[in-house]
Amino acid sequence: MTELDLIDGLVEEVKVALKDFRLRSAKENIVPINIYPQNLPLKREKGDERQYPYVLIGFDNEEIEEKTSPMNVAVFFLIGIIDKEDDKQGYRDVLQIANLIYQHIFRKGVIAKAFRPSYPFKIVLQQDDTHPYYIGGISSVWEIQVIEEEDKYI
Repeated sequence: MTELDLIDGLVEEVKVALKDFRLRSAKENIVPINIYPQNLPLKREKGDERQYPYVLIGFDNEEIEEKTSPMNVAVFFLIGIIDKEDDKQGYRDVLQIANLIYQHIFRKGVIAKAFRPSYPFKIVLQQDDTHPYYIGGISSVWEIQVIEEEDKYI
């Protein structure tokens, strides 16, 4: 199992976690949350906002601290929504999405039959005022068992 299997597994689990969650699109239609691995789709033209609302799940980095340690893989979840209401409360939807993902992952425990969430697991919000766009995310660490040497006595 590799970090690609982890990302693919997380995409599937986030789809499950958010299957009943709906928000308004840029055109004010009620739509499901778009889930993307690693990158947002290209915009077709200026002002193209079809990717909203979305959760992007991406690989950040990986490391093995020592020979007997598991590989730690950092994965980020980027959450983006559009909320055109004057009360500027779009951050609430971002936090709700983040919490649904977080709760689902920790309730599930193991993703794609191989990956266990580790710590730290952080939820963050963008601090700049970018109304009507609201952005937040989750930073997470996952353990992957490393492949051991076949013959240790060569």
